[in-house]
Amino acid sequence: MIPFLQKLAPDKSNSRYAQLLKDAMQQVIRLSGKVWTDHNEHDPGITILEALCYAITEQQYFTDLPVEEQLQILRKDNIATDFFSPEKVLFNAPVTLLDWRKWLIDKESILNAWITPRKIYAPSVFLQNNSYNYTAGTLVDLRGIYNILVQWDRDKILGELNGNILSLSRTVNLLNGSSATYWADLIFPFVWDTTDSDFIAFRDAMAFNSITIAGGNLEPDAASQGVFFADLDITYNGIQHLVLSVILRVNTPMSTDDEKAAVQAVYEAYLTDLNGPVILYNKIIQQCNVLAAQTRQLLMANRNLAEDFAELSAVNILEIGVQCDIELTPGVDVVPILAEIFFVLDGFISPVILPETPAEDELYKSWEGPELLHGYLSDTQLQMPPGRSIFLSDILHIMLEGRQHQRNPDIIAIFNLSLQSYINNKLASESAENCLQLPDDFTWRPRLNIFKSSVNIRQRGVTRTYSITEVYNAYQALKNTVVTSPVISLLPPITPIEDIAPVQAYYPVQYEMPACYELRLDERTPANAQARGYFFFFEQVLANFKSQWEHSMQLLSVNNTATETRFPANLRQLLPFYDAYLDSNYETALAPAAAENQARRSLLLDHLLARIGEDFRYYAAWNNLSPVAANSAKYNFLQAAPVLAPRRFQAADYTMPVFNTTNAPAILQKFVHLFQLPDNLVKRRWKNPAPLFSISGAPFNIAYTVYDAGSNPAMVSRNYAFTYEAEDGTTDFFLFGVKKDNYRIIENAGLFSFVLMDDQQHILASSINTYATAALATTAAYNLAGYIISNWLPEEGMHFVEPILLRPRSYTNPALKDDFLEIPLQPDMSVAEGFGTDLYSSHLLVVLPGAGSRFGDPGYREVASAVIRKELPAWLQVRVLWLNIFLMYEFENAWETYTIALSTPATPEVNFNTAKNDLVAVINKIFVWLQNRGEY
Repeated sequence: MIPFLQKLAPDKSNSRYAQLLKDAMQQVIRLSGKVWTDHNEHDPGITILEALCYAITEQQYFTDLPVEEQLQILRKDNIATDFFSPEKVLFNAPVTLLDWRKWLIDKESILNAWITPRKIYAPSVFLQNNSYNYTAGTLVDLRGIYNILVQWDRDKILGELNGNILSLSRTVNLLNGSSATYWADLIFPFVWDTTDSDFIAFRDAMAFNSITIAGGNLEPDAASQGVFFADLDITYNGIQHLVLSVILRVNTPMSTDDEKAAVQAVYEAYLTDLNGPVILYNKIIQQCNVLAAQTRQLLMANRNLAEDFAELSAVNILEIGVQCDIELTPGVDVVPILAEIFFVLDGFISPVILPETPAEDELYKSWEGPELLHGYLSDTQLQMPPGRSIFLSDILHIMLEGRQHQRNPDIIAIFNLSLQSYINNKLASESAENCLQLPDDFTWRPRLNIFKSSVNIRQRGVTRTYSITEVYNAYQALKNTVVTSPVISLLPPITPIEDIAPVQAYYPVQYEMPACYELRLDERTPANAQARGYFFFFEQVLANFKSQWEHSMQLLSVNNTATETRFPANLRQLLPFYDAYLDSNYETALAPAAAENQARRSLLLDHLLARIGEDFRYYAAWNNLSPVAANSAKYNFLQAAPVLAPRRFQAADYTMPVFNTTNAPAILQKFVHLFQLPDNLVKRRWKNPAPLFSISGAPFNIAYTVYDAGSNPAMVSRNYAFTYEAEDGTTDFFLFGVKKDNYRIIENAGLFSFVLMDDQQHILASSINTYATAALATTAAYNLAGYIISNWLPEEGMHFVEPILLRPRSYTNPALKDDFLEIPLQPDMSVAEGFGTDLYSSHLLVVLPGAGSRFGDPGYREVASAVIRKELPAWLQVRVLWLNIFLMYEFENAWETYTIALSTPATPEVNFNTAKNDLVAVINKIFVWLQNRGEY
C-alpha cells in the first residue's frame, strides 16, 4: 500500500478522442471480431462507443488541469477555510540572531534593533575540579542569553524617543523691539533604561507641584558659547523631591549681551514651567518604558527553548553637525533645497531599515525566516557592518545629488565642508583628513542635528539669510513621508468567484445518440428500453467520475469531518427513467463499506499531514488506536497545525502563570497529540504516594508496604538493598498490580494469601493477611487492584525544565546565593558520559512519571524517549527523565513552587531564592538517582 497520495504525470497517450476511439475499436476487434463485423458508424454499438469516447475526453479535460485550477473551479466561496496558508502551518518564528533582529524591526514601535549574546554575567560562574563556584577556576561561558538594544520609532505626539536630548525653540522679544526664534538642546542626566534610584520615579506619571532653578538662574559655561548649566529642584506628588542636573545649549547664534540675557531669561522661565520640557521628558520616559514592557512581553512570549533575554537597553545618541558654505543659483528658494539636503544626510547618517522587494528569482527568500507584517527584509541589508567613519566625500556627493541621485543644477558649489560630533551637548570630535571617526562602541548611534549644523548660503557671492524654523518644518514634512513596500505573495492569484463558470449538472452520454433511439424521451418505449440497459454501465461510470471529481474539494479540505471518501452517483435520482431498471438493493450496493471509507480517509489525512511535513502513521499504530480513533487523532492533529507548526521551538512564557494553564512549550502541545495524552495543561501528574506506600528497613533489607482503601497494610514487597530500589519497585507494582491476571493465590496450611507476579513470574509483593478461602483471597486481591486503578494511577504528561533559567542570579541582599547544579561525576571524578561541564547552556530536561500501563512499560519508555529527542530541536541536549513516583512527587512540588515564584514579580527575593534552590536540589538528587541506577 502506498503511504501517501502520489502525484502522477498525466498519461496523454490515449486522452484524445481519436486515439481513444482507435484503441477502443482495436479492443472490439480483438474480443469479438468474429461476431461483431459491422464497424460502421450506423451500428448502434459503434455509436455508443463514439459517444463514450467523447464523454471520457471531456472528463479528462478537467482532470488534466492543474490541481489548483480544479480546486479553484470547485471552491465556491470557502477557499479561505479549506486550506492552510503557508504562514499558518510552516515554521515562521525567529531562531537565529538575524531572525530576531528582523522580527523586532518589524514591530510598529521599533525603528532598529540589535541582538547580541551576553558575555558578562553577574554573578560569574567558575568551574574548578568539575564543580561550579563563584570565585575561582575557569569562567563558564553560558550560552543562549541575549541582550537587546532598541531604537524606538518616532512618536507621533511626543516626537523623538531616543536619547536624553530635547530639541526646544522659543520666541524671544528683544530690546530693539524685534523678535526671533532661538533653538536649543536640553540634556537630561538619564534615559528610559536608567537603574539610578534617583530617577526611576520618572518611569511613572508624576504630579508636578513646582520646578525651581537652584540659585535662581542658569549658569553660563565660560568655556562654551551658548551653553548653560542648571540644577532643577522638582517637587512632585505633593511631598517628594528630585534634583535634575541639566545642560542647555542654545544653538542659534547670539551676538550681544542684551540678546544673551533676554534668551537666558526666556529659557529660565520655560524650564520651570509646569507645562514645559521637564513634564514632556517625563511623558517620553513613561512612553519608552511602556514600549519596553510591551517588547519584553513579546520577547518572553516568543522565546525559544533553552534561551533567555537578559537586558533590554536604549541606544546612546551621538549628534552630528554639518558646517559648510553653499553657492546656489540666484533666485531659487533656499528652504526646500536645504530641507532636502538635511533629509538625505539624515538618511545616510542614520539609515532606516525599510522593507524591500526581492528580485524575481529570489522571491522564495521572502518566506525564509520569521513572518513579517510589513514586508521583506533582506539579510544583506541587515548584515552591513555599522560604519564607524563618515567620509566627507560621501557627504559631498549626497548633498549634491539629493533624493533623485542626480546632480542638483541649483547647487553651484559646496565648500568649507566639515563634520562635528556631540555627546551630551559637548563637542566630542571633529572631522580630520576627510573623515569623522565615530566611537567604536556601536551602541552609540549617530543622528543628524540640524540646529548644531551651520550652513551659509550664498548667491552670486552674497550671503543669504533664511529661517531655520522653516527649513526644519520642511525637513520634518519629508521625514513624515510614508514609505510603503508591496506585500509579497508566492501564492497563485485567486480568481474572483463571479469569474468562475459554474459546474454543470450531469449530462447523460445517451442524449448524444441519434433521435431514432428515442433516448431523450422520459417515457419508456420499445426503441429506448434495450438501449438504456446498454447505456446503464457507461452512465454509472461517468456519473461516478463526475461526482467524485466534484467532491475532491471536500476530500482535500482541512476542515472535512465526514468519513465518506467515495461518492457514487445515484442514477435513480439523476435519471429517473432508470427507476424501472433498478431494484431496492441499488442504493445499498452503491454505498461503500465503512472499513474502506476509514482506510481511504486515513490515506487522505496522511497526505494532508505530509503536505505540512508531518507523518502521524507510526504514532497511530504505536498508540494502539482503532482505525476510527486513529483518523480522529490525525484530524485533530491536522487542526492543531496552525498552533503547533509555526512556533515549534517556542518555550513557555515564564513571566506568566504556568501550572494549571496551557502556557507550555509548543512542542509539548505536539506531544499531546503524538502520545495521545489526556490534556495539554501543565499540571501535577502525581500525588503524594505516602497513603499508598511506605518504605522501611535497613540497607539490604528495605521493603515497601502497600495500603488498601482503608489505610490498612495489604501487601509487602520483597527486600531491596537500597531505598531508591524500593522506590523504583513501586513503579513495577503499578505496572503489574493493575492487572488482575498478575495476582496468584497461594495456599499454606489450609490458609490462603495472594502474591503479585511480574512478566518474568517473579514475586513483587505478598499479601500480609491470610484468608480462609481462595475466593476471599481473590476478592481481596481484586479489591486492591481496583482501588489502585480508580485512585492511584498517575496521569500521563510531561514537564520541560530549562537549566538556563536556573543559572545563578544577583540579589540585592548579598547574603542570598543560588545553589549550583552538580555535574555528575564518575568514581575517578571525571565527568559522566553524556553530560559535559556546562549543565546550563542548550540543555533541556523532559520529566515524566515512570509509572502506569504505558509510561511504566520499559519498551514504551524507550520508544517515547526516542520520539521526544527526534521532535526537539537538534541544538538541544535533551535528557528524558522517567521518574519513580516518589521522585516525581518531590520534583512536582519543587517545580510548581519555583514556577509560581518565577512568574510573580512581587515574590520576595528570599522566597524566590529558596524555591530555586529547592528545585536545584531535587534535580541534583535525580542525577544521583540516575548514577545509582547505572544510567551513566
